[in-house]
Amino acid sequence: MDLKLSISILDSELISRIYHYQVPVTSIIRDIVAKNIHELIDKEIEEINQQSTEEGSIEMSDSERIFEKLRIMDKYISDDNTDDSKRYQFVAKKFLDAVDGIQAEIESKDFDALNIRENIKKIIDNENIRNRGFNTAVNSITSILDNSKMGYQFIENYKNARECVIREYEEEDVTKLPDERYNLRLVYYDQKQLKSLRKAYSKQIDEMEREVMHLWKVCHGVYTNDRDDKDYDDWETLADRMLKPKKKKGFFRSKSDDEPEIEEKKPLWNEISFIQPKDTIVSKSNPTEEARIDEVGARFPLMREKLQKVYIDQIDETRQILDARLNFLQEQFEEFTNQINPYHVQPGLLLDIDIISIKKKKTTMMNMANVINEFLHSVSKGFSDTIAEEDVMITEKETYESEFVGLQE
Repeated sequence: MDLKLSISILDSELISRIYHYQVPVTSIIRDIVAKNIHELIDKEIEEINQQSTEEGSIEMSDSERIFEKLRIMDKYISDDNTDDSKRYQFVAKKFLDAVDGIQAEIESKDFDALNIRENIKKIIDNENIRNRGFNTAVNSITSILDNSKMGYQFIENYKNARECVIREYEEEDVTKLPDERYNLRLVYYDQKQLKSLRKAYSKQIDEMEREVMHLWKVCHGVYTNDRDDKDYDDWETLADRMLKPKKKKGFFRSKSDDEPEIEEKKPLWNEISFIQPKDTIVSKSNPTEEARIDEVGARFPLMREKLQKVYIDQIDETRQILDARLNFLQEQFEEFTNQINPYHVQPGLLLDIDIISIKKKKTTMMNMANVINEFLHSVSKGFSDTIAEEDVMITEKETYESEFVGLQE
């Protein structure tokens, strides 16, 4: 039993922020400062709520909380780009200007240990801010695999590429591997990478569609030639014979010159996939290419059916060529569709898992389920229902009040 599972954890759901190796130092500093500002704003909101609760007032609603945040935000940030601006009260403007454009590495000829930018970069490197998030995820998955006795023989961590590959067995030849095994791929994608992946994915679909349509036309040509040689009917020949009969003298009325010709409408339905709705703003900005993939995949059984009807059990040179091309395209198409569709992925951490397990045992599958559950708990904030939390708080408050009344009585 072959299983493929892909789990996407969004940037906003990660406990530790992940930065790519080539992210500029300025971006990292701005993100840290922005996070600190939001924490300070949230702290002030909580203090206001606590004060109003102590005074016997009702807590702020969600909309009131938003307006209060917007009001408080003016204390910390501004659009002014001067040295005295509020936006530079945490990190001075001259520091940000000094480190502008610095990547993960500084060239040796430009390196000066007493410069501001080198020292700021050293602080970021010493604190492991750039490597902290992804290394946390890798360390988490490896320690969980060790503790759960799901050992691995192969691990390759491309730190700068933010990608880690883990396999239970180092050998990749399927014939030499046992029936119970797994393969993990942990990778981090940002928005630029996803744009590039989506563009390549769409181009590959275009090429796949072009090659399949080429074979489709060849198979249809072989089928029509065989039909004309053997003189048997299908839907096309039967419809032509019944609706457009040949003119015979004295049997059919000759068409007058002034009789208008009926122009046939071009069919909109190709009888393979249903007509798709016109793209809206939402579908244009969030395409998935699923409709095109389904249509290409639906053509393979139809081509096999046509070839089977032409050759039956006959195997000649033409059929061998067509079968070889058809098998090749179908294998490539299935391999392509088994890949992760980048249109379904958002910026963040992606865990891609391939599991081969025995149906009766399911040992690897069940153990991997526990590993995934623990891994998600360790790297993701998870989902917290604020309404449920409020209900629990209200219930506890009512319990305390009832106990207090009981003591008074």
